[in-house]
Amino acid sequence: MLKTIYTRLFVLALCIIFILLAGCAVITTKSPRFYVLSPMVGAETEKQMESGAMSDTSIGIGAISLPKYLRKSQIVTRTGSNEVQMAEFDRWAGKIEEDIGRVIAENLAYVLASDKVLSYPAIASVDTDYRIEIDIIRFDGSLGESAELIARWVIFNKQGNILKSITSTHIIEPVQDITYTDMVAAQSRALAALSHELAAAILQLPGK
Repeated sequence: MLKTIYTRLFVLALCIIFILLAGCAVITTKSPRFYVLSPMVGAETEKQMESGAMSDTSIGIGAISLPKYLRKSQIVTRTGSNEVQMAEFDRWAGKIEEDIGRVIAENLAYVLASDKVLSYPAIASVDTDYRIEIDIIRFDGSLGESAELIARWVIFNKQGNILKSITSTHIIEPVQDITYTDMVAAQSRALAALSHELAAAILQLPGK
C-alpha cells in the first residue's frame, strides 16, 4: 500500500516537471519576426524623370551615420519623451544603417531614372560624380502614432568639394496601427520623402 502511494507520488511529480518544462519550451522557442525597409512604389514614383535623363551621372550614398541606440537588431520605438523600447521579437533582418542606404539608393534610382546609384559598402572602391553623406539624428517613433526621421546631409563632387552645404530634414509619417509592420512601412515612407528632397537638390546642382 505504502509502495503504491510512493509510486503514484513519483508519477505525479514527473507529470508536474514535464508540464513545467513544456511551458518553458513554449516561452523560449517563440520565433522573432524580421523586417526590411522598402523602396517607394506605385504613386510614390510618379515624380520620376524621363528615362535616361541622368543615365551618365553616378551617385554614391556614403555610410549612414546613426546614433548608437539605433544600431541594434531590435526595432526601437518611443514610449515617452525620454524613454525608448527595444522590441524583443521584432527585429531588423540586417544592419539597419545599410538597409537605409540601400533604400535611399533605390529611391534615387527611380526618381532620377539612373542605374548608377550605389550605396555603402558598394561605393567604397568606386568613384562617383556625386557623393551624399547622411547623418541620421532620429529614426524611430511611437506605435499607433507616428514615425519620425531627422537627418542632416551634404553633397560632394568627385573631388571632395561641397556642392550642397549641410541641410536639415525633419519628416513625420503617421502610423495607422499599433504593429511593427505599420511602423516599418511609415519609416519607409519617411525615407521616400527624404529621397525626393535629395533628388531635388541634385537636380539643382551646377550643370544639371
